[in-house]
Amino acid sequence: MVSNSRIASIAGLAWVSTVQYFVILVVVQSRWTTPYSWTRNAISDLGADTCFQSEHVDTWVCSPWHVLANISWILSGLCLAVGALLAARIYGRNRLARVGFALYAAAGIGLVMVGFNPEDTRIAPHTIGAIVAIAGGAVAVVLTAAAMIADGRTPALGRIGIALGVIAIASFVATMAKVGGAEMFGLWERLAAFPVLIWAILHGIAMLTRPVASLTPEPERSLS
Repeated sequence: MVSNSRIASIAGLAWVSTVQYFVILVVVQSRWTTPYSWTRNAISDLGADTCFQSEHVDTWVCSPWHVLANISWILSGLCLAVGALLAARIYGRNRLARVGFALYAAAGIGLVMVGFNPEDTRIAPHTIGAIVAIAGGAVAVVLTAAAMIADGRTPALGRIGIALGVIAIASFVATMAKVGGAEMFGLWERLAAFPVLIWAILHGIAMLTRPVASLTPEPERSLS
């Protein structure tokens, strides 16, 4: 039987490995010869299969290394989902944690959908995957962080998670409401999406460096 400590280590490694998402974003962007703005361009522009004139940024979207971006998103999504499912086995003993890890797994699957369905060739599944990854992931951040705070063992880390989750949710709303128009789309999208992965990395580091007992939420107590 695999110990909880070993499961925590595997889950932590899975989540920490999503740091490659940010590295690959920078690498893929560096290969662009047309202008790319983190304020205006969608993240998904980096994974576009073809070159096209964008209505949103009024310039050409052309990503020579789009295959690398899509592979990175698929791997990141798989790592998020696997890490969440494993973590749920040892940290999911209360309702907040259970729902939070389930949403994190769904967010991972959504990110896999994004990688397999570029925005310019399969927009419908791409959009569905992006919404699940960002919105579901943002709520997952808040719930898993709240579980930490409720437990009382890692409140400082939990408060960081709450802050990240609130930023993500507010930014997702701003993205959907088109606050600032096309000029701000890329910024709002990043502020909505990045906290989901940042929290996974921080949580993964905690799973790798802290004893299981210091992270595991207490089971809910019955009032009877």
